[in-house]
Amino acid sequence: MLLPGGSGRYRIAVVFFFATIVIAVLVVALTKGSFQRLGQIKLRALWLILVALAIQIVLEFVDFPRERIEDAGLAILLVSYALILAFCYVNRRLSGMFIVVVGVALNILVIALNGGMPTNDDVDTRAGREVHVPIERTVKHKPRENDDVLAFLGDVITVPGFPNQQFSVGDIVIGIGIVEICFEASRRPRRRGAYPPEAGWSATA
Repeated sequence: MLLPGGSGRYRIAVVFFFATIVIAVLVVALTKGSFQRLGQIKLRALWLILVALAIQIVLEFVDFPRERIEDAGLAILLVSYALILAFCYVNRRLSGMFIVVVGVALNILVIALNGGMPTNDDVDTRAGREVHVPIERTVKHKPRENDDVLAFLGDVITVPGFPNQQFSVGDIVIGIGIVEICFEASRRPRRRGAYPPEAGWSATA
């Protein structure tokens, strides 16, 4: 069975992704970067991120057995994040990838500590009144509770005027990292490649 709340959380992720891409394009254009150079960026082991995202989408939509959410479900979710980190490591020489890793790590931290991503209630209008409705529990997302650890790192940031568009600090950091990657790649001549030796964290290839 598919979860009704899964489509809502998925739409939010899609909106955030496209908003990040739009911002990245605007930054490249306004700073006179080269879209041709940006198009030459080389992402290694792209399958890692694709598999990871596929796992997370399935977990968000499928009605996972509730009694297994906090063990098997959480384990599968963390495996998907391990794949994302592996992708980041393989592409660590991209300027800005370290920022992405920080954002991913923040999301992993709050999810691991709470058995899911603490998420604010959705806001709905019923009989002319605004009411707060707890989100549907999924493997990744859980209703925010008073005893959640580091709840401020959860999906608690909303866009003014869009109370049900919720993001985490980690999501925003990831977005900044993606914009930084696009900005730097648009300024790297092809002969130097998208992997400058001085970029990335202290790791040997």
